[in-house]
Amino acid sequence: MPYTVNYSDTGTPSIILNDGTTDTSTSLVLIGKNVTQFGEYLNENLLHLLENFASGTEPSNPTDGQLWYNTTDSQLYLYDNGVWYPIGSPAGGSRTEVRQREDTLGTLHWCIEHIVDDNIVTITVDDTTAWTPAVTEYLEDGVTRLDTQFPTIQSGINMNTTTNYKFRGTATSAEYADLAERYAADDVYAPGTVVCLGGTHEITQSSSALDTNVFGIVSTAPGFEMNSGAGSDETHPYVALAGRVPCKVVGKVKKGQRLVTSDIPGCAMCCAPTFDDSDYRVVIGRALEDKDYDGDGIIEVVVGAK
Repeated sequence: MPYTVNYSDTGTPSIILNDGTTDTSTSLVLIGKNVTQFGEYLNENLLHLLENFASGTEPSNPTDGQLWYNTTDSQLYLYDNGVWYPIGSPAGGSRTEVRQREDTLGTLHWCIEHIVDDNIVTITVDDTTAWTPAVTEYLEDGVTRLDTQFPTIQSGINMNTTTNYKFRGTATSAEYADLAERYAADDVYAPGTVVCLGGTHEITQSSSALDTNVFGIVSTAPGFEMNSGAGSDETHPYVALAGRVPCKVVGKVKKGQRLVTSDIPGCAMCCAPTFDDSDYRVVIGRALEDKDYDGDGIIEVVVGAK
């Protein structure tokens, strides 16, 4: 009495196996009743499934959903609708890994790591706050610390900081509008804070009116990030040096007015009517919108515009 062998997909015609016969319409040998070499066929089928038909040539008579390990390129393939698609590289030095990495505070972070020739080229995460890998996290060699090539990691694609790893392509647009660079700060400063050169580190928040050491504004979200590996937002905030950025301002402001430092720490103010506009050393930028109330607030300004 024949066997009827059904596919998982009920829309695919069944295979009918008569007594004393075998079927090779798939990559396996299907065995009918009373077939000699039953044990050999059965064990070979199991072995082929275990090794995903490992061979330098694709399996004969594949079926949708079948896996094949190509020993020529050490690549795993999936068969679908007549085509073998690569789906991973379980061997060799180039692959994608999903890992949990620990930071210096003991918190674990999910990472997608792209590895080429056993070197981690990029790490992608969704963490909005920058973090530093713990000293117990290593590269593929198990010896070199991860933080030597990824000193800080935060939301997006993080490139390896060694000399040969660069983003190479054409930028078509930027989501944000300012150019900013990390500088060592003597305290933690919120976005929009006006900073000057000085203090115990490289920058400090402004604290006096018409300061000629005014330098920039702590960026909210830089469009272009320079010196990104220098530190975290807490120790080395991004300072907007050019472009559009939110800024802390005290007092009333009219669109287009030039802005200078005020006596309120970290806040700009508009220039007084008596201001000698020949001394542009004190100008941080120009207002892009009105502020019609006293006290402090935040408006958009153009940094560096004189």
